[in-house]
Amino acid sequence: MGIAIGVLMAVWCLSGVVMMYVPYPRLAEELRTGALAAIDWKGCCALDAVHIAPDARVSRFQVEALGERTVLRVATEGAPPRLIDASTGEVIEQVTAPEAATVAQRFSYSLGVSGRPVSLGEVERDQWTVAGPARERPFHLFALGDDRNTRLYVSSVSGRAVQVTDGSQRFWNWLGSVPHWIYPTVLRQNPALWSQVVIWTSLVGTFLAITGIYLGIRQLSRQRNGRRWASPYRGFLYWHHVPGLIFGLFALSWVFSGWLSVNPWGLMETQGIAEDTQALSGDRPRWSEVRSLLDSMAEKMPPDIASLNEAFFGGQLFAVAVKRDGTRHRLDASGEEHPLGGEELTAAAHRLGAEGNVRTWELLTQEDDYNYTVGRAEATLPILRMRAGEGNSTIYYLDPVSGRLLNKIDAGGRAYRWWHSGLHQLDFTAPMRTSAFRNFLMLPLLLGATLVASTGAWLGIRRLTR
Repeated sequence: MGIAIGVLMAVWCLSGVVMMYVPYPRLAEELRTGALAAIDWKGCCALDAVHIAPDARVSRFQVEALGERTVLRVATEGAPPRLIDASTGEVIEQVTAPEAATVAQRFSYSLGVSGRPVSLGEVERDQWTVAGPARERPFHLFALGDDRNTRLYVSSVSGRAVQVTDGSQRFWNWLGSVPHWIYPTVLRQNPALWSQVVIWTSLVGTFLAITGIYLGIRQLSRQRNGRRWASPYRGFLYWHHVPGLIFGLFALSWVFSGWLSVNPWGLMETQGIAEDTQALSGDRPRWSEVRSLLDSMAEKMPPDIASLNEAFFGGQLFAVAVKRDGTRHRLDASGEEHPLGGEELTAAAHRLGAEGNVRTWELLTQEDDYNYTVGRAEATLPILRMRAGEGNSTIYYLDPVSGRLLNKIDAGGRAYRWWHSGLHQLDFTAPMRTSAFRNFLMLPLLLGATLVASTGAWLGIRRLTR
């Protein structure tokens, strides 16, 4: 076990160094919407041909441009999502490669690339989309032809751009996220199996780290030439023993918190997220109400809106209009601007069960212990926060524009934040989240843990092959 897991732990530490500087690729929503054309409201919304019952409950909807036409993505309760041509009301069964190419072309322009994207065919699943949503598959893959060798994935189901990578990201992630998360496609495409592999390799690593530290302390306490608390080893063994006493604790911390990262057996699971989300949004609107909102938008024809998305709150129909510059506005059922107000937030607090322990919602513009920037993962700001429950033990975070529940911190959430994130990233305080700390402390610690794991594996190989 020491040989096999020792090598794996050395790989974990070295790939952790890479991940400090190159995260796993993802397509930011701001980048995606910024690449869209403004919605042409003149072509919206002739929906008489849409076969949806007027009283059907709508769980989500979105209006955006897809190539030269305006489309409506809509999902009703008990039915699969549909992509609809908003100018004709016809259902689009599949987004063709030429139409996906228009999405890729606009994305190229937004990056300042003037060339024409080249289709690389259709992809069901690969290393960079292995954990993506199944309902968006398969994807049209395009090479954008820029100096960074950027590739874009466009869903053949929804027509949305869903992932973007460049050559440098792909190279470094093969040395970073892929080995660190044990993330090869052949394994990760089976979530249950992948989760069990992570759980049990981490548990074995935790066991080996504990026994290694115990043996190191026991050997240190032996008498040697009349000296107590001195290493009995020389040479290569000494360079495993002494660094192991120092860096072994960090190796134990990282492998143990890595085990917690997949929340094994629900040990630190936040309770009631789905119920709280439902309590905030209330009953879903009927299709007839959504139709009325879309008709109002088409009559007003507001300029420069790239995306219109549902924002149900308190049983009422609202929508969030996202402009191409990234600004967002909440609109009511008549299409008029309607910012989230104090009375709505007070009612929302009661719906969340905070009666008798209500604290006012705060609009945070600075980070706190649970919403913070570390590495490339940026805090969501501004954000609404409310503390509730006995001793203010539960914290709710809401999007200040839509009112959507972004996060909930209860006993399980707090345990996950400190036992996983705190131990794994050493991000307990704001100074520990700075790049200076990560460069000048985390880097030596990771290299020291690599030394311990690799020398331990080598000593095991040497002993085994004698």
